[in-house]
Amino acid sequence: MSGLASLQVRRLAYSLWLALSCLLSPPVFAGESAAAQLKALLQPLSTLHADFSQRIFSADGYEIQSSRGEMDVARPGKLRWIIAPPMEQWLISDGSTLWLYDPDLEQVIIRPFQQSIADTPAMLFGGGADQLEENYSVSVSSSGTSNSYLLKPLVSTGLYQQITLVFADQTPTQIIIVDSLAQRTEIMLSNAQCNRVLSSEQIDALFSFIPPPGVDILQDD
Repeated sequence: MSGLASLQVRRLAYSLWLALSCLLSPPVFAGESAAAQLKALLQPLSTLHADFSQRIFSADGYEIQSSRGEMDVARPGKLRWIIAPPMEQWLISDGSTLWLYDPDLEQVIIRPFQQSIADTPAMLFGGGADQLEENYSVSVSSSGTSNSYLLKPLVSTGLYQQITLVFADQTPTQIIIVDSLAQRTEIMLSNAQCNRVLSSEQIDALFSFIPPPGVDILQDD
């Protein structure tokens, strides 16, 4: 896999798995620590559907990329992240296999799911709430009805410096990631629908992928 493709997979995995932490948003009670509040948000959850817009900024503040699309997440490990044209990309996982499809390149990269997210915050946001305080310092700030949770790893990962999750009236609205090179990725969520009940047929349709005829298939084991 090329370095660029690997970076794309990693960034998409960041975005979607961080959004997974926002599947439900129970009320925040006064007096609870920031970590306790966030632990409540990281309890085992079911599904999330949302539209998103994503902007990436360089370390000196210049916007270098923007995209939009829609996402679906279902536990455990199922995800669908579709970036709309002109930068169309599909990231799909059924919980065991991850597909990254680039229509412009007519290429599909197939990776084992765990390999794709092992070096991201995914393990925490995939259900590792009990390890929150072991791995992160957590602080919270409020502005009106919005609460922003800032997570900083206690041990440097070499991948990211900090993550911010923003909720408005207990609804997830924004995810901000600052990586090790000080690039800033801002993801705005809209029209969020939490815990939709999906039939087995809907789950299969959303979270499986059959490569179109004629595309190059790259198997990355």
